[in-house]
Amino acid sequence: MIKIGIVGTGDRGTSFVRAAEHIPEMKIEAVVDTNPIRMEAVIKHHHYPPVKKFNNLDDLLDANIVDVVFITTPDWTHSELITKCLEKGYHVFCDKPLAITPAQIKEILIAANKSSKMQFMGFNMRYNPLFTKLKEVTGNKDIGDILTGWCYSGYQGDGYFRRWHKFKEKSGGLIVHKGCHILDIINWMVDSYPVEVYATGGQKVFGGNKKWPGCHECKEIETCAYARKLTDDQMKLLEDIYIKAATVDGYTRNYCVFGPSDVPDHYLLIIDYASGARVIFEEIFFGTGLFYMGFAGEKGEIVTGSFIPDSIIVRKKFDRDKEKRYQVQKETKEFHGGADIYMLKDLIKSLETGTQILPGFKEGARSAIIGVAAMISIEQHKPVNIEQLLPIELLQ
Repeated sequence: MIKIGIVGTGDRGTSFVRAAEHIPEMKIEAVVDTNPIRMEAVIKHHHYPPVKKFNNLDDLLDANIVDVVFITTPDWTHSELITKCLEKGYHVFCDKPLAITPAQIKEILIAANKSSKMQFMGFNMRYNPLFTKLKEVTGNKDIGDILTGWCYSGYQGDGYFRRWHKFKEKSGGLIVHKGCHILDIINWMVDSYPVEVYATGGQKVFGGNKKWPGCHECKEIETCAYARKLTDDQMKLLEDIYIKAATVDGYTRNYCVFGPSDVPDHYLLIIDYASGARVIFEEIFFGTGLFYMGFAGEKGEIVTGSFIPDSIIVRKKFDRDKEKRYQVQKETKEFHGGADIYMLKDLIKSLETGTQILPGFKEGARSAIIGVAAMISIEQHKPVNIEQLLPIELLQ
């Protein structure tokens, strides 16, 4: 039985509590949250199993009652928590992103290189059947070595502008917080590390100067297209978990989407890799969920996306069969399409066999540093060399 301690009782921490119920080899032994009001409310409303409760990480680590520590706190806190766990000799799982600044990423990688414990990144999109198959086909070199790639992701992302994600000092920018998922998939397919990033971006829809504390107190709720009209049960949940708990730390998740924000709601990146590949990635947060991705090599092209659901198309230049379509398994609805369950099962298998299956902190760093470089590039209006931000050997 692998015993888990979860640091952070927000949505992601709670989702792992629920997922663990489906894995007999895993037990949630303890949870940590610096806000006791929120922690008690979350445990009550989300029906946690019996767990030991701590209000700081040090007490959990000193108790010596868990095998792995899950870091599911907000992004800007990751580096301090991860390094503490590694220094105390614990295996660590970090939900994405790894960190939000070059200094934080470097601190984690140095600590990771000194540790003999396993370090896992929560890149559950690698367990999406579509991307698993895409990796299999590209890994077989059906299109040859990847030379170029392209990806568009149009999130319906107004929710990110209701929470701390809208502030750069908290999230690093949405290209770091959310974009790191797709950036990891791109890195995985290209099978290389980034060396330069050029990016542009800004705010087209969200952000502004409105001062409403949230939809629950807004006089424009009947006319605003992005208004959240909460049911009585949803309002009770908001009050208990966030409004009452805010008296402790000021944390909220109901900002007006048209209130002040210093992160772009759209990004366009050009990423150059050590392998020589170049990939274009566009991500917007005022979309409808449209997605497509493709890569080209010397032998052909591979594409997937919303326009060919649950499918991958490979077109080859030199083969007799010019086009081949792969059908992939549909996602389930729960646990990020079932990916969280598969990911946690591989975590258990990694610990039992001593061979790491999940991506680690190096992969987390490769993804996060692209987002960080993109934010710098947007601000400075010029390409950013990754080696100016991190020793490149840490990414190799």
